[in-house]
Amino acid sequence: MNSNTFIAHGHGIVWLHIISDATIALAYYSILLLLIYFITQRQDIPFNRVFLLFGALILACGTGHLMDIWTLWHPDYWIAGILKAFTAIISIYTALTLIYLIPQVLMLSNPGELEVINKALNNEMTEQKKAEETLLSISKAMESVSDAIAIADITGQAIYYNPAFINLFGYTVEQLNAVGGPVAVYQNPQLAHNVFTTIKRGQSWRGQLTMQSSTDHIIQVELRADPIKDSTGNIIGLVGIHTDINAHQKAEIALQKSLKELADIKFALDQSSIVAVTNNLGIIEYVNDKFCQISQYQSEELIGKTHKIVNSNYHSTAFFKQMWSTISQGTVWKGEVQNRAKDGTYYWVDTTIVPLLDAQGKPQQYVAIRNDITERKQAEIALQKSLKEVADIKFALDQSSIVAVTNNLGIIEYVNDKFCQISQYQPEELIGKTHKIVNSDYHSQVFFKEMWSTISQGKVWNGEVQNRAKDGTYYWVDTTIVPLLDTQGKPQQYVAIRNDITARKQAEAQLQQQAIELAQTLQELQTTQFQLIQSEKMSSLGQLVAGVAHEINNPVNFIYGNLTHAKSYTQEILNLLQLYRSHYPNFLVEIQEEIQEEIEDIDLDFLIDDLPKLIDSMKVGAERIRQIVTSLRTFSRLDEAELKSADIHQGIDSTLMILEHRFKARANHPQIQVIKEYGDLPLVECYPGQLNQVFMNILTNALDALEDSLIKGILTHNQPQIHICTQQLNAQQIVIRIVNNGPAIPEQVRQKLFDPFFTTKDVGKGTGLGLSISYQIITEQHRGSLQCVSSPQQGAEFIITIPVEQPHK
Repeated sequence: MNSNTFIAHGHGIVWLHIISDATIALAYYSILLLLIYFITQRQDIPFNRVFLLFGALILACGTGHLMDIWTLWHPDYWIAGILKAFTAIISIYTALTLIYLIPQVLMLSNPGELEVINKALNNEMTEQKKAEETLLSISKAMESVSDAIAIADITGQAIYYNPAFINLFGYTVEQLNAVGGPVAVYQNPQLAHNVFTTIKRGQSWRGQLTMQSSTDHIIQVELRADPIKDSTGNIIGLVGIHTDINAHQKAEIALQKSLKELADIKFALDQSSIVAVTNNLGIIEYVNDKFCQISQYQSEELIGKTHKIVNSNYHSTAFFKQMWSTISQGTVWKGEVQNRAKDGTYYWVDTTIVPLLDAQGKPQQYVAIRNDITERKQAEIALQKSLKEVADIKFALDQSSIVAVTNNLGIIEYVNDKFCQISQYQPEELIGKTHKIVNSDYHSQVFFKEMWSTISQGKVWNGEVQNRAKDGTYYWVDTTIVPLLDTQGKPQQYVAIRNDITARKQAEAQLQQQAIELAQTLQELQTTQFQLIQSEKMSSLGQLVAGVAHEINNPVNFIYGNLTHAKSYTQEILNLLQLYRSHYPNFLVEIQEEIQEEIEDIDLDFLIDDLPKLIDSMKVGAERIRQIVTSLRTFSRLDEAELKSADIHQGIDSTLMILEHRFKARANHPQIQVIKEYGDLPLVECYPGQLNQVFMNILTNALDALEDSLIKGILTHNQPQIHICTQQLNAQQIVIRIVNNGPAIPEQVRQKLFDPFFTTKDVGKGTGLGLSISYQIITEQHRGSLQCVSSPQQGAEFIITIPVEQPHK
């Protein structure tokens, strides 16, 4: 393309345009960059949108000048036109925005006004700082005030409480707001409503009322409530000052004594203690005769003076300063004081000074009540030995007893050689420590607390203590602890004098253990003796029963066997007799009459009918005798000393057969029902006679319990039952449960059921060894277990568990 086509005015004019447009574009871009920097640094400047529009306009204008340079050589007029159109749009939008913003900009303060505003703000900040300092000083003052101060807003929400308020009512601001605000401390909420209503009217409220703390403690309070107003006079809250008048009221009541009462007190004290009454400046207004006697002053020499007249200069200034600090606060002071009499002699008095308070709780008089303790103090002072004397004592004790000296805190200050020998510690390992270093943990905390309570009161303590040496061995010492008292009668040191009694204590322990073992052996011997006697009795009884059963069995078998033939023969005779009667109805008259008379005499028809029944009844009785004999023979196997495989059910049934008479109904109780639930049990290797004895003991106890409950009427039902259940638990064990539905066994009784000689039966009805022997038979002889389970409304259940086969050695 020929560039000359676009240069109509010469090269000088072209370069003028180029340089001018480039300079203008550079200036625009510089302004844009500065504007962007300004905006980023001052984001708080208002009307940021206008600055953005100006930036866009400047960017468009600068770019337009660069485009003018471009079009000198390149005919891209469409692009140049579009760029100018964009510039025009930005310009128009910026102008419209300025039209909208000019009124707001005109409203901005000029520098002079801003300076005035700034000064006003500075003044306001200064005032605010002063107000904050004032509030801070007020807050500190409020925190130091003894009255409880509370500030709340007009709605009743707590804003501030001083420490006195928190101490009095037990609430913090947050806690009180959580329970409803200040209303929560009013015992009568209506009074709180009245107070707030008065404040909202702009008036103050004064009065006494009853309040309550967070622990519901009742507090009598004098309340002064005032409204808080802002600068415009609007009520924005209230401040309440609460004065606890409980103490004041008590003080007023206690102090309302007439002159007569005070005179009576003085008269009464005249007869016993040493009394002086001073005013609140310490000037003596009254002394009793005892005071005059011990001080050797006349009353007129004392009244109008202070107690300095009897000051012995023994006590320090701090001593009297602490005394006056106590009584001037209305608190009773007690202590021991040395005074000097008129003749220069010294005496000690145990002194109690009682402030008498006025209506404001301030001391108006002091009553000093004293007791003469001169003799006691002289004795104590005589006991205060010098360190040399103590050292001499220590040296003497070194030769005999075990000695340690501690300070009043129990820290060891001295030990003698005997102490080191028995404890196996060196002196440097002990001094500076407490006796905890040899504590054996044998004695309780109460033991040491009692010891310290005694010696801290200045009394001698004596006792036996177990200690532990360094190698862990234990030793016993007979200990005497003697307090060494200071001039105030307070312990300043403790001298512990010990003697080794380890051998004696070991001998005592050995004797005690032997006594315990002897008692256990004696009890075991008694139990064994009774068991042997019982076993011998049962063995003899078994032999007797077995012999009787054998002797009875033969005739019974004879009778039982012949009853069948007797019945058959009798029936045949009766049949023959009937045959005669049917075939010879017309017998000789004289013979017939004689036979007829005999028939009538013997009541032949009844005899024919009853004789078979009689024989049947005899057979049933003989069968019953055979069963009893069999049961006796089964039960009487008590002398069998070897293990045998036995049928458990047979043993239970034989025991039930022997006791059957006790199950029957009687006049005073119904029949006791036996329910048997036998499982499929194998033959069990056991001592059958001993197991039968166990069954007998448990069933007898069950019958005794049921009969006793029926007689006393304490059974809750009228259907006494004994339930016997057997079951094979597994291949190795069987279980036998014997349950009665009588009353429950108390827990304290159940725990002792298997103890030897324990019984709840009346004297003569039980030895207390039945269940004990049963327990030994099951656990020791059969390697099983016997336990009793009892609960209310369920009676008592005895559970016997034994192995099917006994382990053989």
